[in-house]
Amino acid sequence: MLDTFYNKYYGQLVGAKIVGFRLIEDEFGGDPFPEFTLELGNQKVFFTLSSDEEGNSAGFAFIEEV
Repeated sequence: MLDTFYNKYYGQLVGAKIVGFRLIEDEFGGDPFPEFTLELGNQKVFFTLSSDEEGNSAGFAFIEEV
């Protein structure tokens, strides 16, 4: 069931093109998060990579509308 969620969630990005990049400052003073702007057709989304502070977990990638 978890695989179904991730396949649907991240699968929506298949074929998208990276059109931008920036670093997002961590509000708690940690390392900045990389954020990519992706474009698929006429839709743009932010794709932000995140993990715990130690970087020892699988982390998560957030997809948000621009």
